[in-house]
Amino acid sequence: MGKPTGFMEHSRELAPRRPVAERVNDWFEIYQDFPEDKLRSQGARCMDCGVPFCQTGCPVSNLIPDWNDLVYRGLERRCSPVARH
Repeated sequence: MGKPTGFMEHSRELAPRRPVAERVNDWFEIYQDFPEDKLRSQGARCMDCGVPFCQTGCPVSNLIPDWNDLVYRGLERRCSPVARH
């Protein structure tokens, strides 16, 4: 579930976007790499709601709370089986 108080301890952060002038020339990711420590702190922000709207809003129905928990615990390599392809 991440960290029960994580959403109160860590403010929301987004990965910086690559410059538009750079992005129009390729099909690479929009966002720049996000440091691992920041990924984990953002994974800690998951509140494990009774009805996780993030999960129902995901276009491929991924289990977002489970995914966030794995990232928070440093087990991001295990995220693939959680993803619904």
